[in-house]
Amino acid sequence: MTSLFDSFNAPEDAEANQVREQLKALLTQHGDPEFIARESASITLATVREGLSPCILVINGYLSEEGEEVSDWLSVVDELFPQNKVVHVRWNAGDIIDIACNGDTVNEDSLNQDMTTADVNDDKAADKWLAAAKVASDMSPAGIAALIGGLVADKLVGHWHKSFNETLHAGRDLAKAIEDDERLHGAILMGYSLGAKVACQALKNLDANKVSVCYLLAGAVSAESAQWLPILRKHTALRIINCYSDNDDVLKSANGAGTIFAHTPVGLTEIEHHDTQQVINLDVSAFSSGHMHFKNERMGKILANTVGR
Repeated sequence: MTSLFDSFNAPEDAEANQVREQLKALLTQHGDPEFIARESASITLATVREGLSPCILVINGYLSEEGEEVSDWLSVVDELFPQNKVVHVRWNAGDIIDIACNGDTVNEDSLNQDMTTADVNDDKAADKWLAAAKVASDMSPAGIAALIGGLVADKLVGHWHKSFNETLHAGRDLAKAIEDDERLHGAILMGYSLGAKVACQALKNLDANKVSVCYLLAGAVSAESAQWLPILRKHTALRIINCYSDNDDVLKSANGAGTIFAHTPVGLTEIEHHDTQQVINLDVSAFSSGHMHFKNERMGKILANTVGR
């Protein structure tokens, strides 16, 4: 199944091209948007299970906002820290249904534009539209447009911008949550995909050495030294475990098309740093067939056997 990030270079129809070109225009603006602090928190911490310290903080990626299922994370965590407390860091990562809906209801004008008259008159039209949106969560932007309709183009572009901006807020608020709660001092961060950027932002905002280890899985955040050197200089006791794969076509298409990343993401390459004690780069290409195949028991076993507990 095609990924949400995929198909930027594939030949498409006019509608799909519109989506791709709008995305390119937005996502080639590589700098972080201006940060404006909020009064309300951008994250919630949901306890998955109680256990020993240090606490394991898991962070999901793009379009995971409505997902409360973390069994995939536990398949990794249980191989490394089977007795530890696990907390799910929920952030405003976006949800595919948000793209298809306005608030909690489907926009009837949109339905009229994007469905046949027969469909609109069908009492189950809204359900069909939402079901299509759910299916589209694993497709490319062009695929979403083709399945749901042209109106999704503008929403998708705005949705991308919102989610990237949210990583700044989520990282800042996660840092504050860790600093304010002594039970989270020495915590272990685990960030997947865009959740790795949330982890990175948290480390930037944290006081020194409040986090002991940070695992990055298929990380959608830059690998350049300028990103990580200030973090490593501040957090001298921190270990970063970066798991990257040459099989990650999701990040490859985003990176290779020059549309999302100004620099190669950590999910595709090593973090640029000479200290192999503080930064451990693991090429897991042999154990991960793609972007969606990082959070599993096999990966947990590899990490346990390679870097230990």
